Amino acid sequence: ILRVRTRFINFEEENLILCGKNNLNIMNTDFSQPFNPEAYAPSGKADMRFRRYVEKGMPWFYGIVFPVILGFCLYTYEKETLFRIQELNLFLPDSTFYHTLSAYPGGTLQWAACFLTQFFYYPAVGTALLIAVWVCICFVMRSAFRLSPLWSFLPALVPAALLAGIVEMGYFIYYIKLQGYFFTASIGILATLSAVWIFSRTANRDPYWGYAWMTVWLLAGYPLFGAYALAGTGYMVVLCWRMPGTLYKNRVIPTVWGLLLLVGVPLAAWHFYSQTAISEIYTAALPSFDAGGEVFADYRTPYYILFFLPLAGAVIYDYVPAIKKYPLILLAHLLVWAVTAWGLKKAWYVDENFRKELLMARAIEEEDWEQIPAIFLSGTAEPTRLMVMNKNLALFRLGRAGDEMFQYREGGARPNAPFLVRLAHVGGKALYYHYGQENYCYRWCMEDGVTFGWRTEYLKYMAKTSIAGGDYKVARKYIDMLKRTLFHKEWAEKYETYLDHPEQIRKSKEFAPIIRLLPKEDKLNSDLNVIEMFLLRTFAYGESDDPLYQEQTLIAALQMKDIDIFWPRFFQYATLHNGKPMPRHYQEAAYLYGHLENKVDISHMPFDQEVKDSYQRFMEFTQQCAGMTEAQMAEAFRPQFGNTFYYFYFLVNGLQTY
Repeated sequence: ILRVRTRFINFEEENLILCGKNNLNIMNTDFSQPFNPEAYAPSGKADMRFRRYVEKGMPWFYGIVFPVILGFCLYTYEKETLFRIQELNLFLPDSTFYHTLSAYPGGTLQWAACFLTQFFYYPAVGTALLIAVWVCICFVMRSAFRLSPLWSFLPALVPAALLAGIVEMGYFIYYIKLQGYFFTASIGILATLSAVWIFSRTANRDPYWGYAWMTVWLLAGYPLFGAYALAGTGYMVVLCWRMPGTLYKNRVIPTVWGLLLLVGVPLAAWHFYSQTAISEIYTAALPSFDAGGEVFADYRTPYYILFFLPLAGAVIYDYVPAIKKYPLILLAHLLVWAVTAWGLKKAWYVDENFRKELLMARAIEEEDWEQIPAIFLSGTAEPTRLMVMNKNLALFRLGRAGDEMFQYREGGARPNAPFLVRLAHVGGKALYYHYGQENYCYRWCMEDGVTFGWRTEYLKYMAKTSIAGGDYKVARKYIDMLKRTLFHKEWAEKYETYLDHPEQIRKSKEFAPIIRLLPKEDKLNSDLNVIEMFLLRTFAYGESDDPLYQEQTLIAALQMKDIDIFWPRFFQYATLHNGKPMPRHYQEAAYLYGHLENKVDISHMPFDQEVKDSYQRFMEFTQQCAGMTEAQMAEAFRPQFGNTFYYFYFLVNGLQTY
């Protein structure tokens, strides 16, 4: 016992001595040295704490906050585009609709995208769903490639590329043939990354499980997701060479097998898809960006970036950068933000006329005719012919065309697109419908439905034209289809009441003026894809005793500047509206034509004094501007006479329709 106690005491003494030495070393009690307070400051711990917060916060910032910011920008600047895209989309909850899409590789992907696209009926809801998909993409990609927090910006660039693919479209939203375009790429890349995530987990445990999943994924995924299944298999092949601890044979064998699958599966599947060309089997479910028989490859740039980013993630799988200087890392992230912001700004399609046309389309759908002239007056850009025609239609429906039609700026700006934009594909159907040319509206809905795929807007116009034309059985077919949609059921039920009570059609605010404009003969000719000239000629050479139809013939004669057609239309209008004030522009045209040709005696016509005075001032100013070019005169005359028919007749020339 004494021996044990003695050893224990000696052991404690030795420990005390050692502790004392260590404390002396730590405290540095050499008072001959100057005191350094930084040696005892907690800056090192604070720096470590800051780094820990940064590393933990980066994945959450890039995974949640960044997609929310992108979605907020999309909703803020493209609200009308989002609403318009759901009108150019269709989803029906039945097997026929699904089988129609699944007849192509990647049809299930398009089916799911169409389902989500319909939620853009409420742009905020659709955007929220899109953000949710983007958040899932960020977290799945980070987990699939085991990216360190310092690489957290890489998954966030995927939603940025997806956003660029959406906001670059512009007029291409009318010509894209891929169904559910705004959601297709997001769902497709999420499915791809999810498959890669499963592969990274199974191949790590047992390479043969990885081979099996690669095979199952491509065999089952290609019919469902098209090219996105091929991309997923390619990423899996790259991962085989990046996963640590994998034998050489377990890298070569899956690589060869994966390449064989990539080449062979689409070729084998092609025999089961009779409607898919062999040149399209490797790009199934990807947009072609084909318009007018020409492919515009610049629109594919966001997709190149989209497929490159997961490839970069596979290459840096489980790699931690050696850089430990956090200011340098944060600077690199700021540089990535700057480049991303610059790229999105460059890709973002911004065009004043395009946005105004979207607003007008919605106002026409809601028959808010007062809103259309206000939209036309906003902004400073030269208007397109569609905008001018929408404005004239609105003024005609409001009964103010004769007094206000030429008070707005005329224009013929070409739609801002690298391809030829046809009026028939953009807003021509609405013009045909409201001007009573129901056969032509129905025809273009049918043709575009076959070319670009069936859309909600087409079914609506086909139903309404059938109601106006008395084809109630045909109208009920389309209304029954729309009743099965999620957000257009109420619209369908509204128009179904006209089928149940046909006597209400001629009394309705919408159909009454349209029926009065219907042609006498039920026929269909070629409009040569030039809608504006077709409508002008149809009405200018048409005859009717209906005051509404007859006024439209007079308006068409004014727009065509045809004096011989104008006079009989003018006298008929005066007869039908005997005792009522003659609209200003009709007086201006009669006063001008009477002085130009002297074929009609206008000396006894009761013109307003303002009409006479403005004509006199116009002619005097013409003499003052002698020697100017036509373009110079147009600018000089616009402030005083831009709201007169005189200005339109002499100085508005060379407008091109489309």
